[in-house]
Amino acid sequence: MSIVNQVKAAVKNPAYRSVGTYIFTNFFSKGVSFLLIPLFTNPKYLTPADNGVLSLFASNMILIAPFITLGMIQSSTADFFKKTKDDFAVSFTTHFFMAAIMMVMAMLGLYIFKEELWEKFGLPQSFIFIIPALSFLVFCSEQLFTLIRNRNEVNRYAAMGIAKTLVEYLLSVILIVFFFEGWVGRIWGIAISLIAVNLLGAWYYIKNSYVRFSFRKQQVWEELKFGVPIFVFQLSVFMLGATNKLFLAIFNVDKYELGIYAIACILGTMVGTIAQSVLLYVQPQLYRSISSGTATYQSVKHIFLNYIKMLSVLSLACMGVAVFAYYFLIDKAYLPGMKYFFVVAMQAFIWALNYFVFLFLLYHKEKRKILKVALISIVCSIAINTFMVSRFLIWGDALASLINTLIFSGLVILFTKNIIKNTLGRPAPAPHPMQAGEIL
Repeated sequence: MSIVNQVKAAVKNPAYRSVGTYIFTNFFSKGVSFLLIPLFTNPKYLTPADNGVLSLFASNMILIAPFITLGMIQSSTADFFKKTKDDFAVSFTTHFFMAAIMMVMAMLGLYIFKEELWEKFGLPQSFIFIIPALSFLVFCSEQLFTLIRNRNEVNRYAAMGIAKTLVEYLLSVILIVFFFEGWVGRIWGIAISLIAVNLLGAWYYIKNSYVRFSFRKQQVWEELKFGVPIFVFQLSVFMLGATNKLFLAIFNVDKYELGIYAIACILGTMVGTIAQSVLLYVQPQLYRSISSGTATYQSVKHIFLNYIKMLSVLSLACMGVAVFAYYFLIDKAYLPGMKYFFVVAMQAFIWALNYFVFLFLLYHKEKRKILKVALISIVCSIAINTFMVSRFLIWGDALASLINTLIFSGLVILFTKNIIKNTLGRPAPAPHPMQAGEIL
C-alpha cells in the first residue's frame, strides 16, 4: 500500500479520527493562548507585574488542586467501568461534596497563614478564596470532560472543550482591553468560562441520571485512602517534570541559558500533550476490556501496540515541527537549546509509554503500590536532581529528568507485573448494566 493510501486509510479509521479530534481540542487552547501572547504581554493591557501575579496564581493553583481533587478524577474513571450505573452515580455525586469540603478546608488553611503568604510570596488576600474556589470549579469541569470521554462522546468533548476555550479567552480580551481590568480581567475570564461549562455539566448529569444523593461513610473513607497515594503520586510527577525551575534556581543558573532551556522544555513537552490526547482514546478502551472480562494478553498487546504506533508517528511529526520552528520561526539565539529539546521529548515519550502500564494500578486502586512507587520516585528525584544539577547545571537537569523517568518506569513495571498477570488471567465477570447498556 502506498503512503498516500495509508494516509487515506488512517483518516477514515475511527480510532485515528478520535485521536485526531482529541489532539486538536487539546492544542486548540494552547494555540489560542499562544496567539494572544502579544496582547497579554503588552504593558498597555497587562504589565509585567500583572503577569507576575498571574504566574503566582497559576503556581498556587497547581499546588492546591491535588489537595482538593484527592485522586477522585482517576477514581471516577475506574468506577465508571467497574460499577453499575446506580453505584457509579452515588460515588460520582459524593465526589463533588468531598471536593467542596476540601475547598472550604483549603480556604481556612490559606486564611490562617494569610500574613505569612503575603510576606513570603506577595500573595494577594483575595487569592485565599479565589484559588480554592477556581480549583474546585476546575475539578468539576474535569469530572465532566472525563465522563464525556468515558462515554465515548468524542464530538461532544471537542465541542465543549473548544467552546470553553473561546468563552475564556474572548471574555479575558474584552475585560482586559475594554475595561482595563488587568490580571483581574484574566481571572474573571477563567472563572466565567468554568461556571458556564459546569452549569452545562449539571444539566448533563441530571439528563443522564448521574446525580444520586446517598451518603456512605465507607465510600468517603475509600476515596480518602485512595486520594492520599494519588496526592503523593502527583507530587512525584511534579518532581519528574517541573523541577528545572526549582533546582536551577537554587544553583543560580545563568538566566540567559535558562531562557533557552525553558523554550526547549515548552517544545519538548508537546510530546506529552500528544500522549495525553492519545490516552484519552486508549484508556477507556483498556478499562472497558478489563471490566467486561474480555481483556487477554493478546487484546491488551494489540491496544498497547496501537498506542505505540500512534504515539510514535505523532511524536516524530511533533519533533519535525519543533526542528522547523528552531530553524525558521524562533530567534537563532535559541538554536543551542535544540539538544535539550530532544532529551525533554525523549523523557516525555518514555513517560507516556510507562503511564500505559501505570493505568493498571489506577484501575485496581492499588493504594499501597502507588504510594510506594511515588515515594521511591520522589526520593530518587531529589537525590539525582541535586547531584546532576549541582555538577552539570542545565544539562544535569535535562539528563536527571530522563534518568528519573527511567527509574519510575522500572518501578512501575516491578510493582505492576503481577497485577497485569492476575488481571489478564482471571475469569470474565458478569457484565454491568452500564457497560452493557448505554453507548459503550
